[in-house]
Amino acid sequence: MLEAIINIDIELMRFINVTLANLVCDAVMPVITSEYFLRPLLVLALLLTIWKGGRYGRITAILAILTVILSDQLSSQLIKQWVGRLRPCKELDWVHLLVNCSSGKSFPSSHAVNSFGQALVWSWRYPKYRYAIFGLAFLVAISRVFVGVHYPFDVAGGVMIGLVCATAILLLHRHGLSRFRLLRDADTRSQSDGAETA
Repeated sequence: MLEAIINIDIELMRFINVTLANLVCDAVMPVITSEYFLRPLLVLALLLTIWKGGRYGRITAILAILTVILSDQLSSQLIKQWVGRLRPCKELDWVHLLVNCSSGKSFPSSHAVNSFGQALVWSWRYPKYRYAIFGLAFLVAISRVFVGVHYPFDVAGGVMIGLVCATAILLLHRHGLSRFRLLRDADTRSQSDGAETA
């Protein structure tokens, strides 16, 4: 059973990384997957939200920061070390590699974990932007397969872990941390945004 799953993962890797390879993806995906693109984007979003978003924005920023701390530590420090899967660029000689093949482990993709964790937080707080937010998260996650450093199932696992981490933080805020003054969401926007998505 496990061997069959691994074989499916390898064939999906071949399809996405090799068959779907093209000049546009070869140029765009390394940019999207780069930390020089992702980190400044998150920092900018946090700063703008804190500066322009009032109390609601400051709470959103705190939730986003808590989520990235939880998701990144869980995936990078615990799960990756426990699973110990090698990256495809270390195992497969046919991988179309577009970036440096890191020495880190492969499962799960931390990019997928963090991008989807952030996507759930930001889309929950600002639901009218949810399609753009999740679209960007998807591009970040799938870029890891296109550039050759993660298997598709690494990404799928990362997506699920990121969503679980974000859900835990949001539920904690809703049922626990929101009782404290620092995270008490007094902004009526939360109610109106929730009504829009109901």
